[in-house]
Amino acid sequence: MTYRYGIAIAIAVCSLVIGCSTTDPATEQTVRVRKNVLALSAQEKADFVSALKKLKATPSPYDASMNYYDQFVYWHLKAFYCTSGSGHGLEGMYPAHMNPAFLPWHRVYLDLFEQALKEVSGKDIAIPYWDWIDPSSVGTIFTPDFMGGDGDPTQGYAVTTGPFQKDSFVVRIFDTGDIDSLFDDADNNPNPVPYLVRGFTIFKDSTVVLPSAAEIENTLGIATYDSAPWDSSVDTAISFRNSLEGWRGTAGEECDDGIMDVIPTALRRSQMHNVVHIWVGGVIPYNGGLIAGNMTQSTSPNDPCFWIHHANIDRLWSAWMKRHGKTYAPTTGGPHGSNLNDVMEPFSFKSNGKNTPASVLDESVLNYRYDVVP
Repeated sequence: MTYRYGIAIAIAVCSLVIGCSTTDPATEQTVRVRKNVLALSAQEKADFVSALKKLKATPSPYDASMNYYDQFVYWHLKAFYCTSGSGHGLEGMYPAHMNPAFLPWHRVYLDLFEQALKEVSGKDIAIPYWDWIDPSSVGTIFTPDFMGGDGDPTQGYAVTTGPFQKDSFVVRIFDTGDIDSLFDDADNNPNPVPYLVRGFTIFKDSTVVLPSAAEIENTLGIATYDSAPWDSSVDTAISFRNSLEGWRGTAGEECDDGIMDVIPTALRRSQMHNVVHIWVGGVIPYNGGLIAGNMTQSTSPNDPCFWIHHANIDRLWSAWMKRHGKTYAPTTGGPHGSNLNDVMEPFSFKSNGKNTPASVLDESVLNYRYDVVP
């Protein structure tokens, strides 16, 4: 009791002090504190950016044919691959989206990424989070000293400011040609370009907005983690996961030419997690066709703001469990890889066993916490 009380105070104080971490004496491991981007010092921003760029210059320990950063992009792309067959027809996919494992899969994914940041930097770097409802967040995040700015419409919406601008941060992993299904227009595949593309608020012929405080409060109030049919079509009134992931108006999923996609209805729209991806990336008219901003693609981790976006998703999951308990469903009977004790691919290589939903319901087992959990 005494040491636990002491470490709790130390971590709480650390949340208020820029650039610190704590050590849990029970494990002798550093407890990484994921902070609001607005609380970062200039040095912390620089350390995070530097580590991201070092990953781009370091061979992946999992596949020598690509760099360490692109390894994570590739894993995320593979999460949308599927194989046709019996049952739900998605037996070959990683359980990363459109099902209950969306949250634990990305929790493990972010933890592995923080481990990679430490390997290349020698520092215990925690991924900061983007609190979308703070009106000052955009002006702090998309700046020349951090994530860079919006795309330049005179250069095909290429990012031309900041550390990840065109010609300084090369995009090498692209979506397959089937990404055109995102636009319901098979004749207008986005053109792969070797640089980041953004188009804030732009989506087809409409404008999108970031989630509101009311939307977040409504989502956190949903008492059930997830419900059958365990996909993008489940009623959000009985699925915190689907409400947070953001699917609205779908009839489930299908495996279309090897790529997982939702089956839309006339009411299809995106909110919460999904709409933030769209808000950053946009879908932009380009040379008579369409080019998808990187954050709207299956390869969305190409844009470094992916990490701060998903840190907030994970933080909101922690906030939900703070209110409703560390519960998860389904135990059995859900899609491949999404049941409580299923190993989530491609994380079967993790030697510490932290690769099932059950094993990561408590983020403290991964030695991190958030400075503020609503």
